[in-house]
Amino acid sequence: MNRLDEKYFADFKDITEGRLDNSGMFVFNIGTFLFSCVMIGVPIIFIFNWSSVGWDQLSPFWQSIFYCEGVLMVLQLLILLVCHRETNLNQKILSLSMVIYGYKMVIDPFVLIAFFTMDRGVYENIKIYLFAILLLGLLLHCIFLYRWIRNIKKGEYSLHRNNETKKSRSMKYVVIPIIFVMVIFSFVLIRKIPGSDITIAIIIATVLLLCVAYAICEFIIVAYCVLRFPSFSVNQPKKQQYVKKKKKTKK
Repeated sequence: MNRLDEKYFADFKDITEGRLDNSGMFVFNIGTFLFSCVMIGVPIIFIFNWSSVGWDQLSPFWQSIFYCEGVLMVLQLLILLVCHRETNLNQKILSLSMVIYGYKMVIDPFVLIAFFTMDRGVYENIKIYLFAILLLGLLLHCIFLYRWIRNIKKGEYSLHRNNETKKSRSMKYVVIPIIFVMVIFSFVLIRKIPGSDITIAIIIATVLLLCVAYAICEFIIVAYCVLRFPSFSVNQPKKQQYVKKKKKTKK
């Protein structure tokens, strides 16, 4: 997207000044932090108290996963403590954190499901389905992001957009089969894993993955605009000062 001018992102100014302003991004980070506390906190409590799978029984891979989860949660708590003021730096940090913790929010329910299947001794039988659903969700996300970028290049969000632009229908022939396979794998997991709690967790994880696969594309583009274009900043530089700086850099 480095060849695109600011004019291509005109519609995103309304988004950054509305629901994805500093306060909106701050609230999102609070929500994802609390969500992670539940999704990751429950397995941690079980590991050190009631679970048949203790910390020493976890593989190095899963120990590193929980270490990374802990580091990211501490970092997000620091962001919430520090980035509550309306400054340009805080806006940049919050916009990046929305992308990072948007991805984390998708992974957390799968970590919870994987742990409880370990505790019930069926993880080895279902892990391929868990990873397959995650990979299909990533593929779906890449398709959505490609479509957003393509539409931006066509000028759909620009100042002088062409309202008569034809929308491609070929995308649905790729997206629908992927969603269908994800739903099939989810039903297979529900049948293979006993317990209504796991069933609810699988449904939540799959629905959340489908929703965030699309929504996070907007977060990425908003973060790109906030980081690159001064006019997207919460405290915009004065026009005269900005012009002078540009002239100085040309010299």
